Amino acid sequence: MSIVSSLSNINKKLIWAILFGVAVVAAITFAADFENTVSALRTFKVMYLPLILGLTFVNYLLRFVKWHFFLKLIDVSISLKDSFIIFLSGLAMTITPGKAGELLKSLLLKELKGVAVSRTAPVVFAERLSDGFGLIVLSLTGVALFKHGGAALLAIALLLAGMLVVIKVPVLYRPCLQLCSKIPVVKGFTGVIENLLDSADRLMTMKSLFFTIAISIISWSFESVAFYFVFKGLGFNVSILMATFTLAFSSIIAAVSMLPGGLGAAEGSIMGLLVKLGQVPAGIAAGATILIRFCTLWFGVAVGLLAIFSNRKLFSLVSNMTSSGREKKAVLSE
Repeated sequence: MSIVSSLSNINKKLIWAILFGVAVVAAITFAADFENTVSALRTFKVMYLPLILGLTFVNYLLRFVKWHFFLKLIDVSISLKDSFIIFLSGLAMTITPGKAGELLKSLLLKELKGVAVSRTAPVVFAERLSDGFGLIVLSLTGVALFKHGGAALLAIALLLAGMLVVIKVPVLYRPCLQLCSKIPVVKGFTGVIENLLDSADRLMTMKSLFFTIAISIISWSFESVAFYFVFKGLGFNVSILMATFTLAFSSIIAAVSMLPGGLGAAEGSIMGLLVKLGQVPAGIAAGATILIRFCTLWFGVAVGLLAIFSNRKLFSLVSNMTSSGREKKAVLSE
C-alpha cells in the first residue's frame, strides 16, 4: 500500500468529524454574533498558547500513567516507549462516537505483542470509567456553588456505579452468559465476553480505582487550569472554579452524548454554562469555547496522528486496520 493511499485510509474516517467540527464552530460563532466572536479571538494573546497546550499535554502524560498501570494489572508486558506511542496513537481516535475508536490501542497491542483484544479492551473502558468519576468529583464544587447540574451528575454517577457493580458481582451476569451459550448465533462469543469481564474485574479493584480516579482528578485539573488561562489570554477574568466546573461538567455531557468527540454537545454546554452561570459575554464565551476545544480535542487528535505517522511500523499497522475496518470487529473477533 502506498503512502498516499495509506494516508487516505487513515484520514477518511476523520474527514466527516472535522467537517462536523467546522460546522459546530460556525454555529456557535454565529449564535454568539459573528463580529463579537471574531473580535474576541483577535484579542487573544498568543503568548498563552504554549502554556495552555503544555497543561493539556500534562493531562495526557498523567493519563498515560493510568493506561500503563492498567496494563500492568493484567500482566501485559510492554516497554514504556511502545506503551506511550500506542497510548498517544489512541488520541487520534477521540473523535469517534464515545471514543470507541480508542480500541485501536487494543488492536495495536494485539498486532505488536500478541495480546488478545478481549483481554485489553477493558483497559479502554476502565480509563473512561475512572475519567468519568474524576470529572464528577471536579464538578461537585461547581454544583454546590452554582446550583446547576446536580441531578444530571447524580444520574451519571449511579449509571457508572451500576456498571461497576455488574462487573464486580458475577451472579448478576452469569445467568445471561449461560443463556447466551445456548443460543447458536451468539454462543461463539461467550468465551470472549467472559475474557472481557474477567479482565475488567482484575482492573477494577478498590485499590486500583482509588488510584486511577485520583490520577483522573489531577490530570483533568491541569486541563481546567488551561481553560482558565484561555480567559487570561482573552483578557477576561473568570474564577478557577468556574473554569473547572464548566470544563468538567461539559466533558461529562460530551461523553454521555456519544457524539464523535462530543462535538456539539461539549461546545454547546461550555458556551451555555459560561453565559448562564459565569455571566460571560456571548462573544467571549464563544471565543473561549473555540480555543479550549482546539487546545484539547483537536490538539489531542494532532498528537495522536503525529505518533502514528512518526513510527513506520505503527503507521503501516494502522493503515491496514483502517482500510480493512478491523477496528469495528475488534472485540467480537479477538
